Amino acid sequence: MTVALRYGGGTPYHNASAYQLGQKAKWLFLAVVFILPFQRVPFVNSNLFGIQGCKPFNLLSAGVLVFLLFRVSLLSATDKIERTSIRVLLLYFVTFAIAFARSIPNAPLLHERLPDVFPESYLDYIMSYGMVPAFYILPFLFILKRCRSFSEIETVVNAVCVSILLLSASFIVVCLMNPSAALSGRASVNDLCEAYFGIHYNTMGTIYICTAPLLLYKALTRSSLWMVPVALSLLGLLLLSSRSALLTVAGSYVLILLYKRKFAVLVVGAAMVVIASVLWIVPTMDAILSIGFDGTSDVSADELLTGRVDFIWVPLLNEWTSDLGLFLFGAGRSGIITSEAWYSGTLIQATHAHNAIIDFFLDCGAIATGILLVLMCVGISTAWRVGRRLHSDLYWALFACIVGYGISMFTEREVFPSFENMYLFVLIAMMVNLARLSSRVRQTSA
Repeated sequence: MTVALRYGGGTPYHNASAYQLGQKAKWLFLAVVFILPFQRVPFVNSNLFGIQGCKPFNLLSAGVLVFLLFRVSLLSATDKIERTSIRVLLLYFVTFAIAFARSIPNAPLLHERLPDVFPESYLDYIMSYGMVPAFYILPFLFILKRCRSFSEIETVVNAVCVSILLLSASFIVVCLMNPSAALSGRASVNDLCEAYFGIHYNTMGTIYICTAPLLLYKALTRSSLWMVPVALSLLGLLLLSSRSALLTVAGSYVLILLYKRKFAVLVVGAAMVVIASVLWIVPTMDAILSIGFDGTSDVSADELLTGRVDFIWVPLLNEWTSDLGLFLFGAGRSGIITSEAWYSGTLIQATHAHNAIIDFFLDCGAIATGILLVLMCVGISTAWRVGRRLHSDLYWALFACIVGYGISMFTEREVFPSFENMYLFVLIAMMVNLARLSSRVRQTSA
């Protein structure tokens, strides 16, 4: 079956001009994928010619959107898998659109409470928190419609991996330029991430969670030279000081190595981690080893989760369950900031609930959250069954990325499209098309 998945047939074109346009669109799309982790770098995030919203990522995404609107039949489907995928995506997008629309009247309040995060004008708010997140969904549609061969999917994987290689090398260089800050703990590392990359250090950790398994896949199945990006990404994770990111990536690597039966690599890797931890305790390892230990004999769930339980989750859940409207339908996007507990200082004044499901509940209420949980369970079980049938190394690497993000949702991340989960749409679309390739091969063989 693995050989069958290497079917190299591309999407048929009717004439040479259409083929050339399709190729240009693919290069444009690959540029979007490559720029994903760098779109908030200060000089990349600047408006071109002083025009609001005229940024490189937005322009590239707009180009992909125009191609999809005028050259692709978005709502048509050639098979059952594609049809189901489009329907689920539409449900997801409509839910996001409703939640975002409900938040627009709250734009002045959001700006008043967090002026450095939310813009003052309604137009800027719609552009930044409506249009740009919607652009993150475009890769799903493009891959679903235009990347239908194994070679095309591999090309997307290569673009992701090269982008992460550059991100890791850049972050390591930044740390070498600022050694005292890089070794001073999470606060200093976060300052570096925001100054040079325009993102929170946990957001960069999420990028690694969603992409690191693909680097290991390339190293195990393509060339040993790919071990260099793997090593650089692990070094970047150690310097990043994100405990959840390091533990999640380590767990996904262990699962992939067990799947590939690379027991010797697993043992050597574990030994290197132990030796490095003894010789050089970086802030990340020091933070992991000190979780829950603050000099007292009591270790609580709140201490293990660094205050999330008592100062975010409990006050918010108490407030939402005491109001029937909030409980059933939520408060719209960024609902946490409209909370009375947030305003009164009862909870940490964060922009999200540090738990993706609770955050979705605050925004959309219990009804939508129940539907989400059902769909997530169905999706994971379906993906597992498909993976057992495919026996594809790439599919399982993608699955490890998704599972890693799912685990990290317990303490961070979001359900709705955002910078943190922008890679999910790329990853899920590639998994869907690998399943479609397998289905096509079975139908041809029959």
